[in-house]
Amino acid sequence: MKVLKGLPVSDGIAIGKAKYVNKTKFKIKKKSIKEEEVDSELERFETNLQNVLAELDELIENFSLSKDNQDILNTHKMILKDPDFIEKIKKMISQELMSLEQAIKKHFTDIMAIFNNMENNFYAERSSDYEDVAYRFLKHAMNIKSSDFSNIDKNSVIFIDRISPSEVTKAYEREIQGIVVDQGSKNSHSSIIARSMNLPMVVTSEEHKKKISQNTMVIVDGSEGKIYVDPDEETLHKFTEKKKIIEKRSQELEKLKYKDSVTKDGKKIGLMSNIEIPEEIVQVKHNNSAGIGLFRTEFLFIDRENLPTEEEQYKIYSEIAEKVAPHPLIIRTIDIGGDKLSSILNIEHELNPNLGCRGIRLSFENIPVFKTQLRAILRANKKGNIKIMFPMISCVYEVMKAKKIISECKQELDKVNEVEIGAMIEIPSAAVNAKSIAKECDFLSIGTNDLIQYTLAVDRDNQTVAEYYRPAHPSVLQLIKMTVEKAHKQNTKVAVCGEMASQEQFIGILLGLGIDELSVSPAKVLRIKEKIRNTDIKKQKEIANKMCKMSTEKEVMDFLQRSER
Repeated sequence: MKVLKGLPVSDGIAIGKAKYVNKTKFKIKKKSIKEEEVDSELERFETNLQNVLAELDELIENFSLSKDNQDILNTHKMILKDPDFIEKIKKMISQELMSLEQAIKKHFTDIMAIFNNMENNFYAERSSDYEDVAYRFLKHAMNIKSSDFSNIDKNSVIFIDRISPSEVTKAYEREIQGIVVDQGSKNSHSSIIARSMNLPMVVTSEEHKKKISQNTMVIVDGSEGKIYVDPDEETLHKFTEKKKIIEKRSQELEKLKYKDSVTKDGKKIGLMSNIEIPEEIVQVKHNNSAGIGLFRTEFLFIDRENLPTEEEQYKIYSEIAEKVAPHPLIIRTIDIGGDKLSSILNIEHELNPNLGCRGIRLSFENIPVFKTQLRAILRANKKGNIKIMFPMISCVYEVMKAKKIISECKQELDKVNEVEIGAMIEIPSAAVNAKSIAKECDFLSIGTNDLIQYTLAVDRDNQTVAEYYRPAHPSVLQLIKMTVEKAHKQNTKVAVCGEMASQEQFIGILLGLGIDELSVSPAKVLRIKEKIRNTDIKKQKEIANKMCKMSTEKEVMDFLQRSER
């Protein structure tokens, strides 16, 4: 047995025979068409375009998966209906005398090259959508009927150099066990779709793939990113049992999808999702989340040469708001700084970036950039379900200053809907000053990751001091309690959007401290909902109050374990 290590991108266990998938190679002749053939070639383009669009419409209408996965196919339709695409193909045929196949290949190859050369991984990964569209179009134009997965049975793990979003859905429909690819990342469109379908997926190197022969039995552990090649009986039995447990657990959680996140004693808790990129909306909708409690917008600003335009941001915010409506979309304004240095904002290296120009401070140092983002958000709030949240607030003055800038943006625009304003409580001074901050806000959200870091003076990204990063430290619990009590006196709700909200062991404590809403990783929504539904608020309040009076985190954790028995 050999064990190979890759990048885990979609959790789960896949057991089956390795099946290598070689994509159909399109042999496109470079020979130019004759002038008298132009009209018929243009007609062929129009016919095939309509056929591909009809195929996409049929797939959308008869989609066997979550309705939200139709968004991928709708994106592909938009690519094909783009007037610029249609004009360029017609021009290549009529003026450059290219065949339809040549024109399609050149157009999409050029587009994919642009995306693949971008330093921003988010945009580089979008090339897979264009590859998918080109592949589908050429199969129609060249009358290729065979499916890549047509000869692969459901007890297989497919090995492929790169997989498109629609191929992931096709693998799921054929009940293929798992996917191993050479090219990909956690944030690729395909990886996100695989996660939403609970389809195990690992990215490994081509060198690793060479060590695995066709039809060899393999185990893919999507959580650890490990591939077990020709496993022994003991390993096979262990993972078979583990797979059964995961599947049973998943089926149990699915039953909670349309049930309310309400505690045993009847308190309704808002349960939302945190997302980093737009594609995660698929999983948000799949789990019937009550909205997005934290949309991190850093992907728009990191690893690129130019600042995102107002239109670019407006389009993204609008689409997500539309998809989650009537539920809220809480957009956190730019939070670059610290560990997310961005060259386009010319942020200088700082000796201690986590205590430097980050969060709202960076926005105040770059007002034009800040206003561009705020205008895009205000314009996108067509359904009135968008809220704005400011990061790293240390005092009420910063909230007042940010609100003043929003007022200026409103004056620069035509009539816009009112928007709720919130502040993140991540700094001890903000927790202590929560009463005055709550007066100026419609809601507060506690970012526990930074609150722990700043309270305990522990760099959360420094493994040397990792043992000192203690979420259940009594001082952290006291600051959360203080924030809730002061905000509630102003009738202001408090959420937790930090990592503590995604950890089941801390849900009882947070609810006992009076937290109104939780915003968690999309994949954790159903697990956290189950925990909420098994929580007795009255009992948890007593436990949380006792914990706040303890001296050490060890006392807290020991008491927590005893109370859960």
